[in-house]
Amino acid sequence: MLSYLKNSLRKIRSRWRYAKLEKSFNINLFRQIFIDPCFNICNLSCPYCPVGQKLKLNDMSKGMMTSDDFKQIWMKSLSGYKGKIGLYNWGESFLNPELPAIVNFLKTDTEAKIVLNSNFSFEFDDRIIDILKSLDDDTIIISCDGFSQSICEKYRVNVDFEKVIHNAVLISKNKKPATKLKWQYLRFPWNEGDIESARKFCEENKIIFYTGEGGVTPNYPMFPTPVIFNKYVFRCEFFLDSLTINFDGEVYPCCAYYGPDKYSLGNAKINSLEEIFTKGKGKKMLDYLMYKSQGENDIFCKHCVERNNKDLKNWDSPD
Repeated sequence: MLSYLKNSLRKIRSRWRYAKLEKSFNINLFRQIFIDPCFNICNLSCPYCPVGQKLKLNDMSKGMMTSDDFKQIWMKSLSGYKGKIGLYNWGESFLNPELPAIVNFLKTDTEAKIVLNSNFSFEFDDRIIDILKSLDDDTIIISCDGFSQSICEKYRVNVDFEKVIHNAVLISKNKKPATKLKWQYLRFPWNEGDIESARKFCEENKIIFYTGEGGVTPNYPMFPTPVIFNKYVFRCEFFLDSLTINFDGEVYPCCAYYGPDKYSLGNAKINSLEEIFTKGKGKKMLDYLMYKSQGENDIFCKHCVERNNKDLKNWDSPD
């Protein structure tokens, strides 16, 4: 019953946000925006991740966002944004040497809340410690799917489990009280037996533990959209939680997308998000998602929704 009420309220809020976006663009209608500082680069080789698989899809690129580019994009499109900024997506963000400057800018010049997600399978240095200590009313997510080296490395190939555990304790002891520390645990048939051990460790170290469904991804770039609601309401509202800006400024509908640049909605270094969503491909995407058009083939949402027109399992992540 509670889940039904939460979903109903979410739909009502989403309809309101859609209507507001159509009337007058307001960046704060997006609940969360991902800005990927380290795209297609990672220290692990997870078999169900396109980065881990080292996929080469058409014009797929890789690279790291500079702090200057980040500031340029922010001033052009995100000034005044007070929602969540996910500094991660398809790569290991902490590999970017300019991440401290990006975090420092967000903490000193904006009101946004930061979300960092990492495998934390690396040695901490002063640079990383400074980042973690600067966070306040923000979120750190540890991605680890087992509670032993042998189980964890079945998916997180090349992981150093002892480093992950060491770093988790270090973060828990040094973070500010307002900073949320979470452990994201993908469930697979081989790691179900480790869940309670991981949960107990989290309880002992004041870490929020949650699980999600792991599994084999479909053929990229046709990645499934996790939230699809009933016909005649809107086809999908996931972009309100996960609009994504790549390291090079290319804008995509959601964080689930991994594929060629031809499906980009525009470049945030060239055009503001307001221009993209009121005059460009973003407007075409909104029209399609609101059943105002049949959609055009250069809008990725059309391919995604038509291929995946069913609900996927929800995560039990806490709010």
